[in-house]
Amino acid sequence: MSQASRRKRSSHKAAPRKRSDQRSDPKKIKYKIRRKIPAPSLHKPESNGKLNDEQLAMPFVVPKRIEAQPFLKWVGGKASLLRQLEEFFPHEIDRYFEPFLGGGAVFFHLKHRFPDMRPFLRDGNKVLINCYRAVRDRPEELMQLLDEHARGFRADGDKYFYGIRKQHDLTDDLARAARTIFLNKTCFNGLWRVNAKGEFNTPVGSNKNPNLYSRDNLLAASEVLQNAQLEAQDFRKTVDEARRGDFIYFDPPYLPISAYSDFKRYTSDQFREADQVELARVFRELDAKGCRVVLSNSEHPRTRELYAGFPIQIVSAPRFINCKPSGRGNISELVVSNVRAEKPPQNFFIATAEPEFPETKFMGSKQRLLPFILKHLAKLKFNSALDALSGSGCVGYAIKKTGARVYANDFLNFCFQTARATIENNSTLLTEEDVSKLMRPNQSAPTFVRDTYKDLFFNEQDCEFLDNLWANIQELQSPLKASMALAAASRACMKKRPRGMFTVTGQKGWDGRIDLKLSMREQFLVAVTAFNGAVFSNGQQNKAFNLDVFNLQPDLADLVYIDTPYISPFSDCDYTRRYHFVEGYCRYWKGVEITDTTTKKMRSYDTAFSTKARARQAFQKLFHHFHKSTLAISYSSNCIPSKVEMIELLKNEKSKVTVYESAHRYHHGNHAHKVGDNRNEVVEYLFIAE
Repeated sequence: MSQASRRKRSSHKAAPRKRSDQRSDPKKIKYKIRRKIPAPSLHKPESNGKLNDEQLAMPFVVPKRIEAQPFLKWVGGKASLLRQLEEFFPHEIDRYFEPFLGGGAVFFHLKHRFPDMRPFLRDGNKVLINCYRAVRDRPEELMQLLDEHARGFRADGDKYFYGIRKQHDLTDDLARAARTIFLNKTCFNGLWRVNAKGEFNTPVGSNKNPNLYSRDNLLAASEVLQNAQLEAQDFRKTVDEARRGDFIYFDPPYLPISAYSDFKRYTSDQFREADQVELARVFRELDAKGCRVVLSNSEHPRTRELYAGFPIQIVSAPRFINCKPSGRGNISELVVSNVRAEKPPQNFFIATAEPEFPETKFMGSKQRLLPFILKHLAKLKFNSALDALSGSGCVGYAIKKTGARVYANDFLNFCFQTARATIENNSTLLTEEDVSKLMRPNQSAPTFVRDTYKDLFFNEQDCEFLDNLWANIQELQSPLKASMALAAASRACMKKRPRGMFTVTGQKGWDGRIDLKLSMREQFLVAVTAFNGAVFSNGQQNKAFNLDVFNLQPDLADLVYIDTPYISPFSDCDYTRRYHFVEGYCRYWKGVEITDTTTKKMRSYDTAFSTKARARQAFQKLFHHFHKSTLAISYSSNCIPSKVEMIELLKNEKSKVTVYESAHRYHHGNHAHKVGDNRNEVVEYLFIAE
């Protein structure tokens, strides 16, 4: 489906997604985001009724994200218990397992709180897992089938219900999922019960005009399920899948507390007392493995016996399943946990102000041009944006603040680490404990930085700190935390160079500024605070890539923002040469060639934009690669190809090209002896091609 046709449809219309499960490459997944950047007219005007540039561009209002709720009515669902269960949940979750998924109330709650959480959702009920997969992958088609069921039920009532209930042998997964939701919403109290053959046998309920689904909620559920692994499997396999630090929540069929409270027939295999014993064994194995585990079960002496030795607390839960209203009410349940309830640890490395991008010395950064760029991007309608060559990352970060889904890419690894730390990252911080571990002496630390670069850019003490820091970063379990640490280290290194670059050795250009006086350790701690202060969630699953731009999916986003290294007749555009030290450090020089030069620079990457001779061809190829998307290109008046040539290239792919201009002066002059002739007084262009 083309981008143009997608925009003509309702903003809530999601394109069908066809794939098996989350084993596929996430870069190949297509997303449809239901959001548009607010028009400038939504912003508060000045007293004269006019908007200035800053008001037009910053800040956009981030819309409130819908928190997905369970789309099934499920016996034993935990929606009403979430507030009581909250104290048992960890304050940070990377990988989450729920072996008895059921209605998914806990998952939806935690996914809203921790957007970057990676969920592994399991249930022994194959019908249920199939339903979740349909919601995740084909929500629009699913809703169409549910509409058909609603019409049939309104027309024929009980007869229609029992006709659908007899359809035990459906082979189409989508039809099976629609049947599941229909029966769940129209049967007695939403009770999913099957006989020994696995056939659903709950009678019809009393509601003759039920609401089978909420469109907004089903689409929200589809969104948060995008990175979920959904498997129909036995709870025992969790022991093999989980690893130290993972969080597992068990909500099994409960031990019965009366002759009429036995709801174990979710599957034909049932869930017997022997399974309860096995579950307790699995709980203990996961605890021994270093996992964080919480389990809910009935207030029953057997529960206390099976989990003796673990903290057990009582919570009050409403009971809804009873044919007589007088039989409903609150009952006591037990929560077993090896996660001690505690207050979140105080983090002295968190800034208290609003999220703010951690500026650094990066040649060509668009930080000061953001009001100009965002003013014109605000005129466009898009739900997702790709910052194709993210560089400093400030533009992608600013677009993230608007609430759009953002993809950021750069072929330089240190730029990728910054993008992952600030754009992909929605909630992960470096805690005081993390920083303490990063600072500790590591006897296994390598000595490459000290042996190779001592006294070239930094003194021996700073080089030893960087070697030690690298070794400790490798021990971080979270990839996002590793990126936070590498981004902070890169910023610290660039802050300690007079112009932020590594083309000159020694202390040439050093003056009395505080950045140059601080030790590397001190700079790193300052940078950690800056990056922690930049973390926020915009309610989207943003993503950072470290790829050649031409290896990105062509139709990845509605809008593609392009800010290539500027190819000028007066200087090269070799960012690898300028930032070779931080680029090498983020990879620890693995797989790179270090040249025999004064600066010990690494061999530059060959890209399509490496030489002036290939510039025109490179732009032509780039514009064609992303021709399905709206293009926004930052450019300068002292670059090649010329402005006229750029417009010509864009018109080969797009019918409408608009050029906006702004006078600008770049701070990175070439050499001090060329003051007055640095050619850094330019006109900055923004091409918009639609």
